[in-house]
This record gives sequence, C-alpha cells and structure tokens, in this order.
Amino acid sequence: MVVLTGMVVIVDGELASDLMGALHREELFAAFQPQIDLASGAIVAAEVLCRWLHPRHGLVDPDVFIPLSEEIGAIDAIGRFVLDEGLDAAETWQARGLPVEVAVNVSPVQLVTDEFVEHLTARLAQRAVAPGSLTLEITESRPLGDLDGIGEQLERLRRRGVGIALDDFGTGHASPAALERLPVTEVKLDRSLIHAVASEPPAHLVSALQTARHRDLRVVAEGIETQEHLDRARELGCDRAQGYLLGRPMPFGELDALMAS
Repeated sequence: MVVLTGMVVIVDGELASDLMGALHREELFAAFQPQIDLASGAIVAAEVLCRWLHPRHGLVDPDVFIPLSEEIGAIDAIGRFVLDEGLDAAETWQARGLPVEVAVNVSPVQLVTDEFVEHLTARLAQRAVAPGSLTLEITESRPLGDLDGIGEQLERLRRRGVGIALDDFGTGHASPAALERLPVTEVKLDRSLIHAVASEPPAHLVSALQTARHRDLRVVAEGIETQEHLDRARELGCDRAQGYLLGRPMPFGELDALMAS
C-alpha cells in the first residue's frame, strides 16, 4: 500500500468486496468543506464529500474508492447517502434562517437511468429544503458520455430549481461541449488552473470564463491553499472559493459551530 496526502491508496483484491458493505457497516461518512463568497468573505455554501474509514487501512483516498464504486455498482447507494447528508444539513440551516447552500457530487453513472432524478425529487418533496439551495456537481474528470441523455436528466432537476455545476472545469474531457449542452448554472475551475499562479490563463480558460460570464454562470475556484491561489481566484473574477486555506473538510457539527461563531 502507498500513503498519499494522509490517506491510504490500496491495491487489494478484497477492497471491492469491502466497499460493497462499507455503507451498511457505517464506515462511510460525510465531510463538509465550506465555500466562501469572495466579495463578503462569508460562508455561503458547503460541498458534501464522502469519506471511507476502513477498519484495517484507515482513510481510503476518494480517488480510489469513488471510481471503484462506479465500477462495481455501489455508486448509486453511496450517492444517495451523500445526498441525504447534504439535504439534512440544508434543512437544519434553513430552519435557522441561515442562507447556506449545499453542493453534492454526482457521477455521470448515476444519470444513466431515471432513478437518481426520481430519488432526489422524492427527497425534496419530503423535506423543508428549497431546491435552489442544492447544487449538483457533475464531475468532468472522466468522459461524460451521452451528453444529451445526461442533459435531459439534469434539465428535469433544473426545472425544479436545483443548481447544476460542471466540476473540475478547464482540464477535462468535454468542457466546451458540456458548457453548451448541459443546463449549467455554475462552473468550478480545476485546481490546476488556480495553482498555476506564475502563468497566464490559457486561452481556452479565458474563452470559457467569457462564456460563463455571458451566460451569467457562477464561477467557483477550488484548491485554494495559499494567499497566491486566493489572489488568482480574484484576478480571474471568481465568485466563490474553496480550499484548505479557507477551511478543510470537517464534520457537520464543526462547520455548524464555525458558522454560529
């Protein structure tokens, strides 16, 4: 095994079977990372991240177990779990009158059928949560596949007021096409674009940002780890920022207490 950024990357034939039962054994948990409004400095949203505390190996890197969950068919159950954690948080904050949104990652694999949309629609009907307080982040780190099919599913949710973010934007497989063909309300710039503080923004990024502004899309910078990164996010005209400099992923209770203080 190899240790990477404090988490364990495991090459183990038993990992898939361990993952299949991880949710039932309550080894998976949600962590919340704040997003900051760059104009006011206030916490305005939180991304809900899935973490896996393996009983033998410790924290397993999400870059390992999320793709694995897609391969073995566990992503739907994991996705529903994270969604419910996010909706619980949003409902709690809204009950207190706090205007804090939640963002939940959604794999394109979850959008192949109607099940995810139907599940989310039912959950929203059961809770005192404004649909506009939820943003679904569609990762662009892998090919998005059938853009038209995914777009139809997302359009159903968009009509209900749910926000749609294109994650890892700027370095993935389908930035221009996805930006044009999906009902996007937000783009999250890939951290590599923020970390390249010594270089001029690439032409395709400048073009994409111009398109985002023309369409009145919100722009979020992720991977903010230094003051230089934060300065670059401001120079690029980002609306929000997220990263270790501003707040690490934390349990719900910690973020809730932070906002209260």
